[in-house]
Amino acid sequence: MRRIYEMYLSGKGLQAISNELNREGVSTRFGLSAWHIVSIQRILRNYTYTGNLILQKTFRENHLTKKKVINEGQRPIYRVNNAHEPIISMETFEAVQEEIRRRGEKYRPDKRERKSYPLSGLIVCGCCGDRYRRKTTHTGPIWVCKTYNTLGKSKCPSKAIPEPVLEELVTGIALDDLTALRVEPGNRLVFCHKDGTEIVKQWKDRSRAESWTPEMKAAASMRTKQIREAKRNGNS
Repeated sequence: MRRIYEMYLSGKGLQAISNELNREGVSTRFGLSAWHIVSIQRILRNYTYTGNLILQKTFRENHLTKKKVINEGQRPIYRVNNAHEPIISMETFEAVQEEIRRRGEKYRPDKRERKSYPLSGLIVCGCCGDRYRRKTTHTGPIWVCKTYNTLGKSKCPSKAIPEPVLEELVTGIALDDLTALRVEPGNRLVFCHKDGTEIVKQWKDRSRAESWTPEMKAAASMRTKQIREAKRNGNS
């Protein structure tokens, strides 16, 4: 539990934490086979890990319906301090709650700039059937399968498509005439038309040099220059 709190405070997201725990084969509290975002959320909000308790957060509506109701002030709420040995400190718990609030404020839907792209929702993965989504990387925007992006290659062996390559492939194609763009192994992009016909186009992977951004090239040039200077100084 402590590790989950530490990972979250280090900047990792809920999905990244669950992926890391699943890769390492860490067992859940109840021995389940996999960690999920919901279980990580519950752990990060569990006040009892501080060694304290909050009693009567819920109550039964009445003895007939026995419906559980959230206590929003209808009845007293009791706090019991030092009820058991803490797993995390109160300071760590409060820091995580503040980080949850900060991220929630930052990524609130009404505060984010929503962008739509002509290909959004149109590209499907030929390996797992999931949709492709746009993602910005250090080498530029790409389109990648959601399953691959979330769960990794072990769950879906699909490949990402650099956006410039994708734009070149769809040039001259009427997107309104398509039901889907299916990405298949072997760098094949299948254009599925509404009349049932399919057209296949293939793309070549970019070379390593082509995928480098100007910043990456400048950094590599600087490293080469430093190595040369170090060698000259060593020989002098």
